[in-house]
Amino acid sequence: MATPLNNPFGAGAAAAGGSTPIRSSPFGAPGASAAAAPLSAGPPLGPFGGAPGGGVGGPSLPPPPTAGEVRARQDAVPPPPAAASPFPGSTGMEPPPSAFSGGATPGGRPPTAFYPTADPAMAGGPPAPAQPQPPGQDAHSAAVQSEIEQFNSPPHFVRGSVARPPSSASGKQRLSIPLGIVIQPLAPLPPDMEDVRAVNHAAVGTIVRCKSCRTYINPFVHWESNGRRWSCNICGFSQMTQDSYFASLDQAGKRMDRFERPELCRGAVEYIAPAEYMVRPPQPPVFMFVIDVSYTAVVTGMLDTVVSAIKDVIQKGAIPGGQRAQVGILTFDTSLHFYNLSSNLSQPQMLVVSDLEDLFLPLPEGILAPLGDSESAITSLLESLPAVFQETRINESCMGSAVKGAYLAMKHIGGKMVVCGACIPSVGEFALKSTRDNPRLLGTEREVELLRPTGTGFKDLATEMTKVQISVEVFMAPQQYVDLASIAPLAKLTGGDIHYYPQFHIQHSGVKLTSELTHMLTRYQGWEAVMRIRVSRGWKITKFFGHLSIRGSDLLVVPCCHADQTFAIAVDMEENTTPDPVLHVQSALLYTNSDGERRIRVNTWAALTTQHHQEVISSVDVQAAVAMLTHQALDTSLTSNLPDARNRLQTQCQQIIQSSQTCPNAEVAQFLPLYILGMLKSPAFRATNDIPADLRAYVWSRLETLSVPQMAAYYNPRMMGLHNLAEGCGVPDGMGRVTLPDMLNLTSESMTQDGVYLLEDGDTMYVWIGRAVDTAFVQAVFGASSFDQLDGNAAAGVIGTRGDPLSSKIGHIIRQVRLERPLPYMTLSVIRTGDPIEGRFFASLIEDRTTGLQSTYAEFLTRMGYRPQQQQPGMPQAPPMAMR
Repeated sequence: MATPLNNPFGAGAAAAGGSTPIRSSPFGAPGASAAAAPLSAGPPLGPFGGAPGGGVGGPSLPPPPTAGEVRARQDAVPPPPAAASPFPGSTGMEPPPSAFSGGATPGGRPPTAFYPTADPAMAGGPPAPAQPQPPGQDAHSAAVQSEIEQFNSPPHFVRGSVARPPSSASGKQRLSIPLGIVIQPLAPLPPDMEDVRAVNHAAVGTIVRCKSCRTYINPFVHWESNGRRWSCNICGFSQMTQDSYFASLDQAGKRMDRFERPELCRGAVEYIAPAEYMVRPPQPPVFMFVIDVSYTAVVTGMLDTVVSAIKDVIQKGAIPGGQRAQVGILTFDTSLHFYNLSSNLSQPQMLVVSDLEDLFLPLPEGILAPLGDSESAITSLLESLPAVFQETRINESCMGSAVKGAYLAMKHIGGKMVVCGACIPSVGEFALKSTRDNPRLLGTEREVELLRPTGTGFKDLATEMTKVQISVEVFMAPQQYVDLASIAPLAKLTGGDIHYYPQFHIQHSGVKLTSELTHMLTRYQGWEAVMRIRVSRGWKITKFFGHLSIRGSDLLVVPCCHADQTFAIAVDMEENTTPDPVLHVQSALLYTNSDGERRIRVNTWAALTTQHHQEVISSVDVQAAVAMLTHQALDTSLTSNLPDARNRLQTQCQQIIQSSQTCPNAEVAQFLPLYILGMLKSPAFRATNDIPADLRAYVWSRLETLSVPQMAAYYNPRMMGLHNLAEGCGVPDGMGRVTLPDMLNLTSESMTQDGVYLLEDGDTMYVWIGRAVDTAFVQAVFGASSFDQLDGNAAAGVIGTRGDPLSSKIGHIIRQVRLERPLPYMTLSVIRTGDPIEGRFFASLIEDRTTGLQSTYAEFLTRMGYRPQQQQPGMPQAPPMAMR
């Protein structure tokens, strides 16, 4: 019989008596009671604190369902009855087109659906939150809800933290979940989903919009006077239908041509913008590469990696816009090196600018060159750069001046600036000081001082760049501290991203940098983009989140919006007004695609409000709520400090558990506390001094623009066993898809000494190998004769290459995981029992005690006020553990 494994950091979620830990726990003996594991850096526990068992006033929650109960409950859900139309005279029987069929049965989704399985682009998208329909719900509300589910923008584009918002201020006050909407306007489409339909209103004369608030026509507007008038669903303004857009209404009060016009039957459409939506001709794709050529960049292989990746993308013809694209190259150390890429020259010409005090462009033109004319000059220059700088001994950087020089070279047109750095910008404009790093502040209230920008130089420059439609993508591959918090505004304010590779070397990080740089260059992108989000009467937007700039009061400037980019808004009720019974949200992204077409991506989302608190709680989208909690916590961390953010998260968790007593079986009660525990134990928020300032700044920047499924995976990773694969696991089907092993609870109680386990959080993959692993497994997968002969550093490259059927299966599983989470590229580390980096694996087992928080999940729930329901004598009283 296999020996259960205990987490080396302390007790598992339900420590088994007699289990022997691998090594003694620094946080107390395995199996310690809840009282022996106080929360670190926690707030006063308030009314929910007290002795194990729930304390005074703790809500009574049921034990978690077994897997069999989940399946039985799912199978027992009857199909929903046909809903009546909300419009007079409707029978409610008109069938929608097949594209809208096949939705999830309300209430029929098992709780496991809330666990992060894959990005929606690879796994068919997240399930829509179950829509409760309690007994006595009137037919009109049921019909409105049916319309919403049928015509809402799909969840890979828009997700709300609740699907049934409260209808009153008092209901809002009872809700401990932040009200918000997460929008990924250019998200990749799930498999088998048709493209977003293009709408051309040239025959109509102009795009049909509300004359009052400028909302785009959408499925939720109300038609009147047999189609001669329509009322805006955002502001309520009633207006005449222009003759060129008129169509009669049917008996249900719907337009006869409803399903012939995508904008009237789909929540996500893309308008072809006419000339009135342009202030200049659409720009071509522009890429300005700003590359560090200092000593560190050369000897670590960063320069080689970057130029090889760029050259490969160009030679494969994968650059967006093809031959229309324009490319420029600028290198820097303590000077700037511009290159004339004109096709009239036999080879590129280097021009050096050493005067960083009075920066100027050495060329009036030729720095940016059309790829179609100068491809050979660009690729030959990229090939030559490593040799040109291979003997350099300059180990300082004027990155700030380089960014400003690139800005001067491309401000007449805009585009994407790709900055690749290897050391702190220590000379020139916006120079930073490495002495700012102070490890003694890590884990203290003053840590936030290291996470705020020093000075406003990069922020001011970023603001100027947004005015001329320049977005900055930053790739930092340093060996030491670079003050990433001060560099981050370059990306955050211009709609770009930060990519961070600490201790970079081409041998272990080259593939990751190559993959992510290639993905950044080739993904779907929208140029010179602006976005506006509108909400219906009685509601207001209180905060925008994401990498963007705000012009005026509500115009979001995103110079280069791409497929991976996510934004969020926090919404609240207007004071002294009664909100509309349906909350409508519409986002409109105006951008130029890489083919030079001006487009408007419009996503419309609706949610029926309710006065019943139980319906609100039951409609919570747990993963979207986690995203909103993250944005709030990041904002609190920066404006106040990390302890305040952690205290707020724990207070919200207490309130969630308390409010869930009205509907204890809701997913929010069973899963949101686990995600909050994962947040508190993550590198983003955990109260430890082992997270360097640059790493914490990078994690914060990444979370600000991460998609909902990726964020959920970061806090609640997947773990699966590789040593006992079920039949069919790891074998590609006819479509190339690979079935993955079942997910395991994130506790050492799920593991055994003879096991091999894969764990991934969307950022990194680990394979942990127990000391008692079968020798035949080690031989088949890694080619080693025994556990002791296994070389962990080389093992990752061997998986899937042995030709053995088992090796091939595990290789397929790892490739499938990477396919499901394409960004960032997940490096794979093979860890043997006792290896120095073993702690990284066990730190992700959030249901155990970890370095991030000295509390198991059961202990955490007890401290937060969880109290099990009264059960029959002899039955276990377990917390709502993760069912995977």
